[in-house]
Amino acid sequence: MRWTHRRHKTGKSSLSLLLAAIFVILAIPLADKVRAAERLALVIGNGGYSGDALSALKNPTNDAALIADTLRQAGFTVDTVLDADLRGMKRAVRDFTDTLSKAGEGSIAAVYYSGHGFQAGGRNYLAPIGADLRDEVDAEFEALAVDWVLSAVEKAHKGANIVILDACRNTALSRSAGTGGNGFALLQSTPRGSFISFATAPGSTAADGAGLNSPYTSAIAAELLVPGRSIEAVFKAVRRRVVAETGGEQVPWDHSSLTAEITFLPDASAALASATGTAGSSTVQLELQLWNDVKDSGSTDQIQTYLDRYPDGAFATLARTRLEDARNGAGGADVERLFAQLASRSLIVENPTQPHEFYSNARLREIRGDYPGARQDYLKYFAFGMPQVDPHLRFQSVLKIQEGRGGAQEIYRALSQGRSDPTTLFAEILLEERDERVRRLSAFLDANPDFSPALYALSQDYGIARLGQQSASDKTREHDLLSRFMEEVETGRFLRFYLDQQVAAEQIEDAKTRLAALSFINPAAMANPVRLNAMRSNQGWMLTLAIADRTQEIFVRLPGEDERSTGFVNGAVDPTTGRPIPYPAFELPGNAGDTEIEVSYQDIRGERQGPFKVSFSPGDALVSGQKDILERLSTGWLSFRDWDGKLLVYFTHLISYRCAIEEVSYGIDTETPDRTFETGPCDPDNPHAIPEAGPGSTVHATIPSSTRFVSVDLLYRDGTRSGVKRFDAPQ
Repeated sequence: MRWTHRRHKTGKSSLSLLLAAIFVILAIPLADKVRAAERLALVIGNGGYSGDALSALKNPTNDAALIADTLRQAGFTVDTVLDADLRGMKRAVRDFTDTLSKAGEGSIAAVYYSGHGFQAGGRNYLAPIGADLRDEVDAEFEALAVDWVLSAVEKAHKGANIVILDACRNTALSRSAGTGGNGFALLQSTPRGSFISFATAPGSTAADGAGLNSPYTSAIAAELLVPGRSIEAVFKAVRRRVVAETGGEQVPWDHSSLTAEITFLPDASAALASATGTAGSSTVQLELQLWNDVKDSGSTDQIQTYLDRYPDGAFATLARTRLEDARNGAGGADVERLFAQLASRSLIVENPTQPHEFYSNARLREIRGDYPGARQDYLKYFAFGMPQVDPHLRFQSVLKIQEGRGGAQEIYRALSQGRSDPTTLFAEILLEERDERVRRLSAFLDANPDFSPALYALSQDYGIARLGQQSASDKTREHDLLSRFMEEVETGRFLRFYLDQQVAAEQIEDAKTRLAALSFINPAAMANPVRLNAMRSNQGWMLTLAIADRTQEIFVRLPGEDERSTGFVNGAVDPTTGRPIPYPAFELPGNAGDTEIEVSYQDIRGERQGPFKVSFSPGDALVSGQKDILERLSTGWLSFRDWDGKLLVYFTHLISYRCAIEEVSYGIDTETPDRTFETGPCDPDNPHAIPEAGPGSTVHATIPSSTRFVSVDLLYRDGTRSGVKRFDAPQ
């Protein structure tokens, strides 16, 4: 069924009837089919961890209780499991899937998990209580694989599956278990009919929350019960809420292979439709129909009606622009409007004369498999010199089918000859091989900075989908291009390059998804990804390079010397590239002064990065290096010894690292250090040696044999303090 709307005195009433019809039609898929179907949920909350790898979490049990209550309000029958070990988790999944297998057709399954989660060997795991994780190989036997859970739920029934994972808390697990990265890995595939939501983006960690619940779970509970919202809209709202609450540190991540519309709570109109049993069509079709009927009306009320119904719809940005134009008296007929009207009719225009008619015909012929006819109509459309990009993208698809990529490239080279419009040139560049395309697109953007489709196209060439492996430079460049692209989208300048607004909406959504995945990028920090750590020994300086990128080889240049490679770690091979692992350190003599060092490296894709300048100051490096060791090995600051009826406390460790210390304060049986111990002056040429005479040559102090403990507080040379630390005397 198709509605038409004419602008006359009764137009407002007609629009009201249209909306009433839409509300009724929406009911069947939302209320009758989905709401009436059996809804089952398994909720697991693990917080009672112990040990270094899996620290205890205070919120998962609270989170599980909150989500269980929320799902019950949405009509789910909920099984809740708290603080389960591996056997308990597997039993819970088994019992749940047994129940699920007996559910009726169209049932909906929801699985929620809150607790520790991690990746190992490229797979994602949920951590049971009591898991003994010491190495990556332990994950397979001590933890529950996410893909095992997904597979079990998928096999249990033919309905939709919702999986919500509030995991990836920030712990020492990635270090202790050798997982090689924080958080979850990106899913390689999504089981059919599934919607999977992660608390944060792949490779990132999620907050446990300062209150009773995590930010992610709190957001789900707040957004899930909004009537009439689709599951996609719910989790988009969740994402916005979490990003706002965490200041952009945490960006929820979704995967979906759903083919049906799922709404947790129907709105009032859906309930009405359920009662009347009116037949309906898809939400997407309804949105498109409503947009086509109101966008050319010039009426602020009618355009606002679309925005009220679809605030995050595919055409929302354009609707806001049209709304502003309508309020300013702008607008009027345009080729985009005319094309949309023709496309909705699905009829070939006989004797076409206008560009939108040729393009509509070309699209219809393409759909019908009439590629020669489509080709002719596309070429006739291009004769008008229209600025829109999507007809070129469609035409190139036709050419590739007929001529192959090489043939399409030849045709576009000919097509662009003698033409001054940037759109045709842009389309011709798109057919180049990657390196040449990047070079030409970069130059094109320099000449046409407002041509926003080129920002999107160039960002794709730096994305992981095309590169396979991204260097830090690639990620930074992709992030910059997508950020600039989204600025153009927000101003409304992007949509003017598209006749088919749905194509534009798909690109915008893709850009948002990729930008969310790159939210961890700090462009300012990546301007120089090299950091220098120095360690002083009695033989000289060992300088270690920390590079925020994956490298194939590292090069350094000292003042007055040629560049040299740092070499490779003996016998070590990068398993992802098969190449030797570069050695990240080099030496300087002990008498080296302030030095400017240039560092370059070959990244994971073989591209040369740098040189980056890093400064070495021996005085600052000595203090920071020794301070770092003192902070890391604080349990060794003092030692005790019984000697000839006396109790001696030794400060040997502190004397060995005295170059970082301004003053040592200590106290006997008091938490407030009230005495000082002389460690002696720093000897930069021999910093760890105990002085032979004078302050520091005496490495111990005599204390009462009845002493219970000694407290110590260090004032470092950089002005910071260690904080008071307690050392218990032997009893």
